[in-house]
Amino acid sequence: MTQVSIESRLDEAFASPDVHDLTIPGDGVVAVILAYNEALRFPYFLEHYRALGIAHFIVIDNNSADGTRAILSGCADVSVIGTEKPYRDYKSDWRQLICERYLEDRWVIFPDVDELFVYPGWPDRSIDELVRVLDDNDHRALFCPMVDMYPKGPLKDLKYRAGDSFLEASPYFDGTGYRYCPLKGSHRKRYKSPSRHLFGGTRERLFHQDAKRSETFLDRALLRRVFSIRAHAPETAAGRFVDHLLFKLVKDALPDTAAVQSKIPLIKWRSDFKFSGGVHGIDKQISVAPEWGALLHFKYLDDFQSKVTEAIARKQHTDDAGHYRDYNTQMTRLMDEGLYTSQSVLFSGIRSLIDHGLLRDFGRFDRQG
Repeated sequence: MTQVSIESRLDEAFASPDVHDLTIPGDGVVAVILAYNEALRFPYFLEHYRALGIAHFIVIDNNSADGTRAILSGCADVSVIGTEKPYRDYKSDWRQLICERYLEDRWVIFPDVDELFVYPGWPDRSIDELVRVLDDNDHRALFCPMVDMYPKGPLKDLKYRAGDSFLEASPYFDGTGYRYCPLKGSHRKRYKSPSRHLFGGTRERLFHQDAKRSETFLDRALLRRVFSIRAHAPETAAGRFVDHLLFKLVKDALPDTAAVQSKIPLIKWRSDFKFSGGVHGIDKQISVAPEWGALLHFKYLDDFQSKVTEAIARKQHTDDAGHYRDYNTQMTRLMDEGLYTSQSVLFSGIRSLIDHGLLRDFGRFDRQG
């Protein structure tokens, strides 16, 4: 790929002069972020990721109108690329082209502004120490469950203000109700890494319950043993084939509209990688570390109702914002009653995630001393 053709593709995807000649530090992990109207979350988001040791932030701002650009414009460690191109059509291209142009063979993290990345050793070890361990073991990505976080009371009672800790506002998560299994349909063949994804949790408990048939004894056995959150994904081609055959037995008993609740947001980029739309999978088979990080997901802050309304109106997300329409059907109950149940777990550091199977640490990080 020649430099001219890359520049031409950047012009097509962004239609913005901001995309050319970014100045990025030569070392360290770079964050690439897509954003639209995130003035409420950006102050604490940046505080969290700066504490991890992120070297630079590249923010693709999709025509925000809430003061997001003003918050970012004075930050020496942030490069902002403004674009009016449609998010739905270009979200994968934006990430991939930025990495191809500026970040080949660099460690890159792709968080949303409502996600806080945590990992084995956090908060005592930096993200540079984390990727050093991954490099030493020839891994190219880290798998992360998306853990929905929420407050104890009704959403209407939240009083979050920009710059406040996300975790103080929404410190609870679902500790049960997850499964770890392959994708359904053609995506499984097209996007080879990771070989399994996480499903379930808060979003499925609230919004996605319908399946083609009821669970059988065999379904329950497979979900409890083969596809449990503590199971391990097969590493060989033969193992993945058997995994797929077993999954075919149970898939019709699972919710049809289930949202993928995992990503591989930390990747050592290579120019031939292609995302599956979001950061859920890569089309190449690569070495994904056996350890898991986690993305603590803070969708349920004060602006949840307005964000859902906005997403439905913009129709820039998958299936014309289908998941947001699901949220909207439960909006009154969520605002009046909240998401907390007797089974909710208080986040008290990564140990609380490890105890519930949502983060994996095999001690390799500690041994790097």
